[in-house]
Amino acid sequence: MEVGMRIKQRRNELHLTQDEVAEALGITRQTISNWENGRSYPDIERVIRLSEIYQLSLDELLKGDVKMVHHLQDNTNVNRYLKLFILLLGINILLMLSLSFLGPINEILLFGIFALIGINSFSIFYLIIKKI
Repeated sequence: MEVGMRIKQRRNELHLTQDEVAEALGITRQTISNWENGRSYPDIERVIRLSEIYQLSLDELLKGDVKMVHHLQDNTNVNRYLKLFILLLGINILLMLSLSFLGPINEILLFGIFALIGINSFSIFYLIIKKI
């Protein structure tokens, strides 16, 4: 059974309205309707909260819906790569700022900082092209 059908069935078993569930999750009723009709999927945080509201384990909620599991895996991977992207970008900014605030420095240190910026920039481009 797909997640949408499962959450609709469980909501009805508990005699809850879409409005009540939506309010508990801090979302709109239309979002609940979209989930129940399979037009979209909840994110991992909302899946966990739904399992609490509906008193179902995550296994009971997700088991058998391969599309939903893939959706959650994709979202988790994208979030991980976005965090890495932000970290690498921050490092590059710090390296560039260090060039501005350091006084006269020797050529070896200057070359090292530029090399780090280049390597870091390459990593950022790789993330953009391959992962994000």
